[in-house]
Amino acid sequence: MDMSQAINLLALLVASAAVVTSSSLTWRALRLNHNANHLPVVLDALKDQRTGEFTRREAVLWEQLPQHDVALGFAGLPEPLRGCAYEVSCYYQHLACLAEYGVANWDFIAVQTTYRMLRTWDCIQPYVHAERRNRGSANSFLNSYERFAEGVKATDIDAATNRLYRRNGSRRPKVVTPAPSRH
Repeated sequence: MDMSQAINLLALLVASAAVVTSSSLTWRALRLNHNANHLPVVLDALKDQRTGEFTRREAVLWEQLPQHDVALGFAGLPEPLRGCAYEVSCYYQHLACLAEYGVANWDFIAVQTTYRMLRTWDCIQPYVHAERRNRGSANSFLNSYERFAEGVKATDIDAATNRLYRRNGSRRPKVVTPAPSRH
């Protein structure tokens, strides 16, 4: 190989490296921009679960709903329980839509809501099915919530949490557990 071929080969390698690097940086910038656009929506959607009023209504639902006839569905429940049932379940429906339709990261929503979302779903599920029967359509009420709850139940939440930590190169911090005292 003569000197001009070596220089041409070197130029080709440098140009290829530049294309790969620039493509990689562009892809990363697009991902960050996508996440940045959706972050306010997701954070706002998660806001309710941090309020005392919402958690109180959720607790009322968990305690009082099982005392009522399932055949009532949702529409037949007495107030104020009906309002609690709609508010809490529609909140989780909203989060499920964000996750299921890709607006928010599915793992992120699942990890943030697992316990309370599933506890609520287990409480309301028979009433949801009754409401659908009362409406005459199996696809008329809280379908995204049901799909999301089924997916979360089938998900290893610890693995989902670890995927979130690994995302964007972050690492899960090491948790130091103190040795038990010997008193």
